[in-house]
Amino acid sequence: MYEWLVLAHIIGVLGFMFTHGVAAAMALRLRHERNPDRIRVMLQVSSSSLSVFYVSMVLLLGGGIWAGFNGHWWGEGWIWVALGVFVVNLIFMYAVPAPYYKKLREIMTIEESSSSAVGPEQLEAILRSNLPIVVGAVGLVSVAFIAYLMVIKPF
Repeated sequence: MYEWLVLAHIIGVLGFMFTHGVAAAMALRLRHERNPDRIRVMLQVSSSSLSVFYVSMVLLLGGGIWAGFNGHWWGEGWIWVALGVFVVNLIFMYAVPAPYYKKLREIMTIEESSSSAVGPEQLEAILRSNLPIVVGAVGLVSVAFIAYLMVIKPF
């Protein structure tokens, strides 16, 4: 049973990384895009990956937590640190980039309706933000650290 739980966990990780790859590619490309129609399409593509993201999250967490019980890992420090890093990273990702993309979606909706409420300089400022690079770096470092903990099991 343990192997099947680990497999579910790994499939969840792969789906999680796939959806984040879509979002990361979109975030980095948006920094250089100025065509409003292309920006809208990129934001839609990113949003369309959310259902796979949530299913993957259930597999990742469900399989990992259940495998932790089945493998008797909950007495080890590494699994708690890995879960803690994951939760902190999840909170960070909802607290920091989510408002940024919400604002960008609002700007693009206003821009699409030809409203004068948003000027090109406001769009330019949000698109030039270094936030996608910072968020990508935080995500990459945290995933690498979790992988280290799960493979090496240092404590």
